[in-house]
Amino acid sequence: MRILTLITALLAVSLPVRALEVLTTIKPLGFIAAAITDGVSEPKVLLPTGASPHDFALRPSDIRSINGADLLVWVGPELEGFMAKPLAKHPHVLTLTQVEGMPLFNYATQASHDSHHHDADEHDHAAHDHADHDGHEGHHHEGVDPHIWLGPTQALVIASALSETLSAQDPANAERYRANLLTFKGKVDAKDKLIAGQMKAVSQKGYFVFHEAYGYWERHYGMSSKGHFTVSPERRPGAKTLVDIRKALQEKQASCIYAEPQFSPAVIESVARNTGAKVLLLDEVGEQVPLGPDGYPQFMQQLADAFAQCR
Repeated sequence: MRILTLITALLAVSLPVRALEVLTTIKPLGFIAAAITDGVSEPKVLLPTGASPHDFALRPSDIRSINGADLLVWVGPELEGFMAKPLAKHPHVLTLTQVEGMPLFNYATQASHDSHHHDADEHDHAAHDHADHDGHEGHHHEGVDPHIWLGPTQALVIASALSETLSAQDPANAERYRANLLTFKGKVDAKDKLIAGQMKAVSQKGYFVFHEAYGYWERHYGMSSKGHFTVSPERRPGAKTLVDIRKALQEKQASCIYAEPQFSPAVIESVARNTGAKVLLLDEVGEQVPLGPDGYPQFMQQLADAFAQCR
């Protein structure tokens, strides 16, 4: 019996500890997770390239991935409403909008300087595919803005929460998670300082974005957004919205319009035609950025370079 116990103990010591499988809903969260788990494991991302969290529909294979993950990281029901039901019984979920100390802003607060506010029905937008109602001009998206990964300050809070959660769930690697957090903070702080100078040069240039997603970035760097085509990508812009934006472009209130790679730019190109405004590209989820420990600073730089083109 004593020999059997000894053999069992030796096997337990010699067997490698299985690394935790971290699954994030969207790629920007995967960038942060990859930095914190560097040297321990590689996170996976649920949504494929080209998919939007605003209107994604889970497949059976996605459900299997969710159930097989040791830790699921999502923004929250404000963004990924499709995740609420499958996560209800998952034992290890990190909901970022509920993290203590997370600086959250409401759309209404961020939109105070926005000249084009739109309808904000409190429905599940993924279930609706219709135009913003022109009769509701003067209104805007309401509630918490869930695009928190676009704010450097919020990204650091995400990283801290992830490091703390993983350390509690995987104490054997806690020291590594904490060291990775310090490394991540150093890289983000350094990149933030560089980008602040880059953004200062274009902060007074007016522009329109495709959908209301960039408030955290704009607030952090003091940008001059003039508004958006739609409050959410699956809602078609109303006719009055398009007329108002075109008028603003003709009056040179804005120099640029930003499309997004996940959505057709046809309506944007139509509005911008013969106005002299540049049609540029903003990628809110970093489709072209490799998933890895340096992904988030690279993602920040990609956004900064896109905004810097508006001259």
